[in-house]
Formats: sequence, structure tokens, C-alpha cells
Amino acid sequence: MRLNRSEVIAYGMVGIPIAAVGLPFAVFMPRFYATELGLGLELTGLIFMIIRLSDVVTDPFMGILVDRYPSRIGRTRHWLIASVPVLMVAAFALYLPSRDGVSASYLFFWLLVFYVGFTMLQTPHQAWVPALTNDYDARSQYFMWRQIFISGSLLVLLLLPTVLAIVADADSYSQVALMGWLLILSLPLTVGLAVWKVRDPRLSSSVGPARPKLNFLGAVGLLRDGAMARILTMEVLIGLAIAATGSTYLFAAEWGFGVTDGASAILMLYFLSGLVCMPFWLKLAERTEKHTTLVYMCVYATFAHLIYLPLSALNAGIPILIVAAVLSGAPFGAPVALLRSMMADVSEQSLVKTGADSSGLSFALLTSAFKTGQSFAIGIPFVLLGLFAGFDPVGDNSPEAVRNLMLIFAGVPAVAYAAAALTARNYPLTRAVQSGLRSVNDAK
Repeated sequence: MRLNRSEVIAYGMVGIPIAAVGLPFAVFMPRFYATELGLGLELTGLIFMIIRLSDVVTDPFMGILVDRYPSRIGRTRHWLIASVPVLMVAAFALYLPSRDGVSASYLFFWLLVFYVGFTMLQTPHQAWVPALTNDYDARSQYFMWRQIFISGSLLVLLLLPTVLAIVADADSYSQVALMGWLLILSLPLTVGLAVWKVRDPRLSSSVGPARPKLNFLGAVGLLRDGAMARILTMEVLIGLAIAATGSTYLFAAEWGFGVTDGASAILMLYFLSGLVCMPFWLKLAERTEKHTTLVYMCVYATFAHLIYLPLSALNAGIPILIVAAVLSGAPFGAPVALLRSMMADVSEQSLVKTGADSSGLSFALLTSAFKTGQSFAIGIPFVLLGLFAGFDPVGDNSPEAVRNLMLIFAGVPAVAYAAAALTARNYPLTRAVQSGLRSVNDAK
């Protein structure tokens, strides 16, 4: 059972608004609220970290709802539809704030609403895949297509601020507002297309209760699974690595490489490199194992981020920053796609063992893990920069403060990627094991 090409594309296009909620948000919004709106590094970082950590509760709850409450139009479609108005209202509030400044409570409230809406979108969208196919490699392809649309959208979102600054002399308020409007407009269009085009089958009507109990004990049971625990650990670490790079990139570009106006355009090359390399990583996963490819990517990413340290000391500006961005961007996106494909395999294993469909809860835990990593990635670097590195984003900085900035910028993701590579070694749910699970399900 596999989707045709038009269904795969319709499914993947929901990655467009997901992209707008992802890394560009981490790149531009903390800095925007900390500097332009005057909340400061420490307070902004703390608010972002607290809100993302609250997803540890809201994400599993959303996953339970997805598993428990299908509708007449399918298992996940109605949840995607419900997420649209919530995200649109919150995006308007966050991307188009008053130029007179906002309070900490304003940022806290609308961030909370924003990420609740994001959970309503992302959890059912990911949990859709286990019901769409039980093929080991097809799952990777679906999530890779989703990631391709995410990466392509990232390129557009990062190019726009540079174009606006050059062509229209737009300030940061106008640049952020345009990104907000793109999110607001793309949400109903892409979700509507997916709901219309992609079938929404139930996993197996012959096994398990239609409505699992509405509690969090299921999450505890899933966490006891060794494969699940490893995936969630890797998701936290990779979420930390990706968001730490994004949240401190503009500071590193300006102070470490002397690049300001072209920083967003160069970051675009980071995502372009990942987009170009994604088919290579997918092909490698098809020839080996998903977890083996994940190890290779994380080891590469560790050294690719560390290379920023000697390159920043060359004082060569834009050319060297381009080299660093292309090298470090090669594995971007592919680990996220592979981990979701691996989670689909774990969901199938849970279905075989327990007879109950828990894919919604499984992917909710995955989303929660990624957000946990992202919360640390904004909170930890900003606090380190503000309290210990002696770095001032709006003032003068000593050479020592700049060195500390670069150590934080390169060191945090490098350590996270290295830890993820160690976690992926000897992962138990291999291609052969999944083939056996598929045979059991097909026999029912």
C-alpha cells in the first residue's frame, strides 16, 4: 500500500507552514523580541524555553486525542482542519506585534497559543504516515518529501528578508510581518489540499480498541520500549543542535565573520545544501539501514559545525561563511525525516505487541522531544551569552566575548550531534525486524 505521486506531494506540502513555524521562527523571533521589542536576551530566552517545555504535557495529550477520537472524515484530517484557525490568529499576534513594544506576558500568552496550534497541526500530520504505508523505505520517502517542502520553504523565508532589505529598505518589523503573512496564507491552502487529496485510512480495524483510554499511562508504557527511548533521545539532541545553530546564527555571522546584510542569504545556502544532499542520504538509508545513515550524518555534522571555529579566525568575511554554511548544511533535514520514519516503525511494533494503535501518542512524544531540544537550544545559548560569555548583541564586544560566542555557536550543536550518533549505534529495530512486523500485520 503506497501513495501515488500527487498524494505524496499533497501530504508533503503541509511542510510549507510547518517550515514557517520551525527554524526561521527560531532564527528571527527570539532576536526580534529580545532587541527590537526590548525584552532582552535573558527574559526572551527564558520565555521561549518555558513555553517549549510546556509541550511535554500538551503534545502527549494531543497524541492521545488523535488516537482516541477519529471522525467521519478520517483519523487525522479533522485535527489538521482544527489547527488552522488557532495558528492563524496566534501567528498574526506574534508576527505583527505593536511597534511600540510588547510585554513579557504578551509574548508568553501568544507563544503558548501558537505552539498549541502547531501541536494540533504537526502531531496528526506525522501520525498519518503509519496508516498510509507499512513499507520500510516508503515511510522514509514520505517524510523526506515532507522535509523537502520544509527545506524549500526555508529557502524562501530566509531569502525574503534580504530581498526586502535591499529592494524596499524594509526594517525588521516589515520582514517579520511578511513571514507571518506567508504562514497565515499557506495554512488553509496546504492543509485543504492534503485533506482533499490524501486518503485517511485507519491502521487496522481488526486489532485493538477503537478508543484507547484517555490517560498518560500509555506514554509511560511506550517509553519503556528501548527503540522508542533511543528515538526520543536522538530527537531531543538533534532538535537542540538545529535550533541552537539557528538561534545564534545571526550573532555568529555578524560578530564572528563580520557579515550583516547578507547573513540571511548565506543561511539560505545552508538549507539549499541540505535540500541538494537529501536524496543522497535517502539512497544511503535504502542501501543500508536508517539508523546507520543517521550515525554517518551526525558524525559528519559534528565536525562540520566545529569547522566554524578555525574559519571564523581567518577574518575572511562572506566567502568563508559561505563555505562553512554549505559544509554544515549538507545533513540538514535528513535526520529529522529518518527519525520520523523510524518512529513509524516503532508505532507498527507497538501495534503488533499490544493490539492498540498508539501512533498519535508516539508522534506526539516525538514532537515533544524535538521541542524540548529546541527549548534548551534557545534558553541555554541566550543565557550563556548574556551571563557568562560577556556578549552584548547591541553594543561593543571584546575579542574574548566574540570567541566565547563562537564557542557556544559551534560547540553546542557539535556536542549534541556527537551524542546523537552514539545513541543511534546498535539500534534494535532494523530492516529485517520491520519486515517481520509487516508480515504479522499483513496476516491479520
